[in-house]
Amino acid sequence: MLIKSLMDDYCPRRGFRSEHGLCFYIEAQGKRILFDTSQSGAFLHNAALLGLKLDDLDALVLSHGHYDHGGGLEALADRLGQALPPVYAGVGFERAKYSQTPALREDIGVDQGPLASRGVRIESVGERRRLGPGLHMLPGAPLGPHASLSPRLRVIKDGVEGQDQFDEELSLIIEEKDGLVVISGCAHRGIVNIVGDALSAFPGRALKAVIGGFHLGDASLGELKAVAEKLAAMKPELLYCCHCTGPRGFAALWAAMGERVRWLSCGMIVEL
Repeated sequence: MLIKSLMDDYCPRRGFRSEHGLCFYIEAQGKRILFDTSQSGAFLHNAALLGLKLDDLDALVLSHGHYDHGGGLEALADRLGQALPPVYAGVGFERAKYSQTPALREDIGVDQGPLASRGVRIESVGERRRLGPGLHMLPGAPLGPHASLSPRLRVIKDGVEGQDQFDEELSLIIEEKDGLVVISGCAHRGIVNIVGDALSAFPGRALKAVIGGFHLGDASLGELKAVAEKLAAMKPELLYCCHCTGPRGFAALWAAMGERVRWLSCGMIVEL
């Protein structure tokens, strides 16, 4: 399989644009998939630098309803028009989402109005679903002790505001001959829980790679150490982190697993 990072918070390559967000182009099992769209159309500029037109995609998978993962869908719809592929998101992706602190309340969801005006239809995924042979969307990993939920992150559900549990969060699972590849957007429900859910869904399979944002930027030292140790115990061959993992998260993972851990910055191409 092939993965090209079209957006990340860190972008050391000349000519590429960076922003707080995540977008992957993936080729696997004969399919072309876009995973998330970052927060703006900047990923389209980076795609062009990598020689991608994105007009032959088979699917777009949105990991969850935050602006830095779904905000670029409007720009993609403008670019592709009728060539926009089927779009998948977890149940509740469209809910209003906020970041609430004592000093500030910010809208951090994905504005549905511009998408509706462009005729964008998002298909809800409420249970494990195949995109094709060896390609699976896995929603709502069970919450466990290593979930990265914050009381600051709010959601309006059935007209009532509460702490966001990210039950719509989707991960992508790819079955390779030599093991599973688990791809996460932000892992709000906990990267340990998500990987554990994937291994439970496909028992007996080795863990080839874990890729994506792991939401460890605000974790305590104790939490970082615990997550790193748990992931190491799952024996991934490779771990490519990015976005909300944060430098401290990367350092903790490196301390536990060494050179198996790498940062997937924007413009980077990985073959597995």
